[in-house]
Amino acid sequence: MKISTFDLNLFVIMNAIYTQGSLTKAADVVGITQPAVSNALSRLRTKFNDDLFLRTGTGMIPTQKTENMIADIQNALMLMQQSVDEPDEFDPLLSSRNFKISLADVSEGRVLPYLMQKIDINAPNVSVGSFHYSRRDQVHALATNQLDFVVDPVIPRSNEIKSCKVFEDYFVVAHRKDHPLTQIKDITINDLLAQKHLNVSQRRKGPHMVDIELAKLGLERDIALRAQHFLIAPEVVKTTDVVLFCTHSFAIRHELDFVKIPIELPTMEYFLFWHVSDDMDGAHIWMRNLLIEAYKNARGL
Repeated sequence: MKISTFDLNLFVIMNAIYTQGSLTKAADVVGITQPAVSNALSRLRTKFNDDLFLRTGTGMIPTQKTENMIADIQNALMLMQQSVDEPDEFDPLLSSRNFKISLADVSEGRVLPYLMQKIDINAPNVSVGSFHYSRRDQVHALATNQLDFVVDPVIPRSNEIKSCKVFEDYFVVAHRKDHPLTQIKDITINDLLAQKHLNVSQRRKGPHMVDIELAKLGLERDIALRAQHFLIAPEVVKTTDVVLFCTHSFAIRHELDFVKIPIELPTMEYFLFWHVSDDMDGAHIWMRNLLIEAYKNARGL
């Protein structure tokens, strides 16, 4: 097959079907209709004399021929994109851009006040929307411009995503002033686990990362209250004997007394990520740097 006789746009559509696992989602990513994607897939099947993708109950599954080709196709598309990309000019003073970011409630508290202070001075017509997207929907939302950025502890496994670490902090156990814990000279992990605990999670099921680490040691917390949002946590901790595993910066920001944890736990990490197609966009670069700066400020609390 001569490349001169091949419509290279078909490779873009083939990659979109591969990464999205759906003709409808591929159409959203590429910016064409679903029938147009179906037509392109039909042309691809004729060119390669192979089904390329098989329809199943869970989506479009690539054939072995597709798996054999896709890495080279993706590398070629990325090289072509890089060859034509240059940072777009962006003037924040003149822009009325709306940036859409997926943030959890703790991240909203960490960065939105700082972010809006900077925007108010440097980009008075720029606006920001904060939304929560589940992890299974994040890549698609970024690819279809429903989102510009996501901040999350977990980076999607996708070559469509660019990322950088923006936040890292260690865990402490927060408690009210004059809590019985303050009377213990050398606090042990058993002293901490003897307390009633607050667990914050929007998931109906599934352990907190702290509980996963404790379980490795054969330890378990006594959860007295499970709440959906961290917004309520400082008030509960300040007015009851319930304690909270939280980051050091969260305890400082909300003026909570705390004790260090006498065992080693992984740190809490957050990553900023975005779609590769926006990597060289001037507006994205500006907001990306502002978000990184905002998290750096949060770490400095």
